[in-house]
Amino acid sequence: MNTSSWQFVVFVAVLIWYLSTQAGRLDRLHHRIDVATAALDTHLARRAGIVAEVASGDVLDVVTAAMLLQSAHDALASGDLDSADRLDAESNLSDVLCAALDNLDELELTDPIQIARMDELQQMCGRVVMSHTFHTDAVNDCINIRRQLFVKMLFLAGRAPMPKPLNFRDDAPAAFSK
Repeated sequence: MNTSSWQFVVFVAVLIWYLSTQAGRLDRLHHRIDVATAALDTHLARRAGIVAEVASGDVLDVVTAAMLLQSAHDALASGDLDSADRLDAESNLSDVLCAALDNLDELELTDPIQIARMDELQQMCGRVVMSHTFHTDAVNDCINIRRQLFVKMLFLAGRAPMPKPLNFRDDAPAAFSK
């Protein structure tokens, strides 16, 4: 073999290695997106459950408790995480939660059960933010790889649907960050 044929063989080997690496990376990213979606869905459902428990207590006024209960119910009853109704319900729950619990110092938390529920809610709000960030990062990484020329031309993603980021507000009450 002459030099040009060795260069061609090396080029083909590097190209095959690159494409194999990208295909494996895509597969792992799609799996990571599935896991992140399941974790986010679990954390959102748990957050709504804890909000309902907090609202059922006697710490909040009746109107605030009713708004929190309704928002939590809407979030739990709105269906799959990829539906627009669910994302709107989760954003609404975040908004109502921030409005209701921004001034935790004004609430008279003397019952140890309510204090424990508020601590659990604070932790769950942090987990929701973290899960949402992990999901968004995985989706963005996957989209960046799927936009590469060779990946598109050679259909390395197979028949997997293009992932979409889940756009909703996941803000936690400001009092939780103190």
